[in-house]
Amino acid sequence: MRKLTVAFLLFALLACWSLDARVSSAFPGWPFSSGSSDLQPGTPDWWKKYKKKAVFVPHHGYQVEGFDGYFDADGRSIAAPALKKIKQEKGSGGLLNDVSLNSAFADVKQRVGLGPDQVRARTAFDDGEKLFREEKYGEAAKRFQETISRWPDSQLEQDALFQLAECRFFAKEYPDAVDAYDQLLAKYPNSPHLDRTIVREFDIARFWEKHHAFAPHWPVTPNLIDDKRPLFDTLGRAIKIYENIRLNDPTGPLADDAVMATANSYFLRGRYGDADYHYQLLRNEYPRSEHQYEAHMLGLQCKLHIYQGPDYDGVPLEEAKAIIKQLRMQFAGQLDAEQRDRLAKLGGQITREQAARHMHMGSHFENTGYNRSAKYYYAQVVRENPDGEIAAAARARLEALAEAPDEPEPPLKSIIDMLPENAERNSIAQVPLINKGSDLQVPGLVPGVLRDSEVGVASRTEPVTDEDGPTYQR
Repeated sequence: MRKLTVAFLLFALLACWSLDARVSSAFPGWPFSSGSSDLQPGTPDWWKKYKKKAVFVPHHGYQVEGFDGYFDADGRSIAAPALKKIKQEKGSGGLLNDVSLNSAFADVKQRVGLGPDQVRARTAFDDGEKLFREEKYGEAAKRFQETISRWPDSQLEQDALFQLAECRFFAKEYPDAVDAYDQLLAKYPNSPHLDRTIVREFDIARFWEKHHAFAPHWPVTPNLIDDKRPLFDTLGRAIKIYENIRLNDPTGPLADDAVMATANSYFLRGRYGDADYHYQLLRNEYPRSEHQYEAHMLGLQCKLHIYQGPDYDGVPLEEAKAIIKQLRMQFAGQLDAEQRDRLAKLGGQITREQAARHMHMGSHFENTGYNRSAKYYYAQVVRENPDGEIAAAARARLEALAEAPDEPEPPLKSIIDMLPENAERNSIAQVPLINKGSDLQVPGLVPGVLRDSEVGVASRTEPVTDEDGPTYQR
C-alpha cells in the first residue's frame, strides 16, 4: 500500500511538472510557472536584473549581452511590433472617424476627372481674374471655386480664396464675403493678403454697425430680403468681426480701432461692464493708440456707472481715481482749461461718493456695536474731507462714540462669567499689554481713534475691519 502511495505521488508530481511546462511555453507571463518570468526580455523583472549590464548605443537604445535587439530606458523592446496602428486622417472627425469619407470622396472625384489638376486650376484662375476685371463677379466666383477645388493646399488656392472673397465683397454679398475672408485666414493666417482682408472686414463691420444704429432690429429678427446683411443679429456679427480683427492681426493698424469700436458699441447700449473691459484693454495693450485719451475718459465714465452705491463694492471708485491720476500725468501738456475743470469735477464727485460710502460703513458698524471700526471710518471721512459738510457729521459721530465700548458685549456674558476660567488662560490674561487700545489717540480728534500708522499695530489684538464685518486675528 505504501508503494502504491509513493508511486501515485510521483505520478502526480510528473503530471504537474508537465502541465507547468506547457503553460509556461504558451503563456510566458504565467505567474505560477516554474520558469522565471524575468527571463522574458522586455519585462520589468528582466530589466531589473539586467539593467546594470545594459550598454547604451547612440541612435539605437540599450543593448544587453546575450539578447537580441535594443531596449528603451524602461527595458521595453524598441523593435517590438505595435498591436494596432491608428492613423488620424487629416480633416476627418466625428462618429465616422475611421471610415475616411474624405479619402473616399477624393478618390471618386479623381475617377470622374475632377481630381487635382494644376493646369486646369491655373486656367480657371486666369479666367476668373478676367471676369473679375469685367465686373462679372458671379461668374468669376465660380471659376475661383474651381481653382480651389482643383489645386488645394497651394499658393494658387490661397490667391483664389482671396479673389473669391473679393468677388463676394464687390457683389455686395457681405456675409458670404466675411465667410470667405475667415476661411482664408483660418487656413493661411500669415497670408500676404492679410492687410487687405482686415481692411475689408473692418469696412463690413462698420457698415453693419451703422445700419443697426439707423434701423435697429432684435437679434432674432430674420433678414430675408437684404443680401448685404446676415440672416440674424447684424450688430452681433459686426462685434464678432471686430474681435476677429484683433485676434488675427493684433499688431496691425486697425487692431486698436476695432477694440475702440467694440467698446463704444457697448457703451452706447449701456453695457458698461463690457465697455470698461475693452477700454481697459485698449489702455493697456495699445499705449500708442490715438484713442488713448477717449479710452481714459470713457473708461472713467464706465467706472462711475458700474459703481452701484455705498452698499456695494467700492473698487470702481478706487479705479476711477487711478484713471484721473493717470490722465493728469499722461496728458498734462494736452489738457485745456475746460478738460482740467471737467477732471476736477469728476474727482470731486468720486471723493464725495467715497466719503458717503465711509459714512455708510461707519453707521453699519456703529449699529452692530463695533464702535472701534465705526470710529475708523468716521476718522477716515474727516481726514479725506476736512472742510466738507459730511465731515461735520463724522465729527459728531466721533464725539458721540468717544466713551462707547469698542466691541459689543458677547451674548450670555453674565452666564459665561459664572463659569470657571481655565488656569492657563487666566495666567496669560495676567500678562500686561504693551499698548492698550484706549491709549491710542489721534491728536486733534477724540480719544480712541487710531492714526493711519497705528491701525496695523492695533489690528494684531483688535478686530480687523472689512466690508463684511469685523473678523478676529489671534
